[in-house]
Amino acid sequence: MEQIGQAKSSTAKLDEGVKLTTFIPVRFVRHKARKVVVEPATPGRMATARIPGQHIACDETLMRALAKGFFWQELLDSGRVASIAEIATHEGIEKVRVQKMLRLARLAPDVVEDIARGRQAVGLSLEFFTRNPLPDDWGAQREAISERAS
Repeated sequence: MEQIGQAKSSTAKLDEGVKLTTFIPVRFVRHKARKVVVEPATPGRMATARIPGQHIACDETLMRALAKGFFWQELLDSGRVASIAEIATHEGIEKVRVQKMLRLARLAPDVVEDIARGRQAVGLSLEFFTRNPLPDDWGAQREAISERAS
């Protein structure tokens, strides 16, 4: 076990005995259709989901979307496709969806690494990234993610 945050306890004398109160600094958050325990965020790091007895795995849906975003960006950069519309037609999806997935290719490298290792903050899902446009500046991205996630 490792200590995360400061636990606090108090004791009060009552007529019928002693009342003990203990405070443990954790939060319960809904994450992917289940409730998870979230440890207090340490300075400079975002909180992560802790599911007892379960191996931390990456979000497969988000990883697939990241891979597509990077692949499509490479196709555009290399000139193998002329436009986003061409990618959308080939994939059979809407142009707006391609644009949203291409935004993932502009994420900060450490954010991508955290996602790949399953260490992203609670609430960072594909839905989060498609609904919340992030700035291209990596520092501003980190701030926006830490404000909006968890």
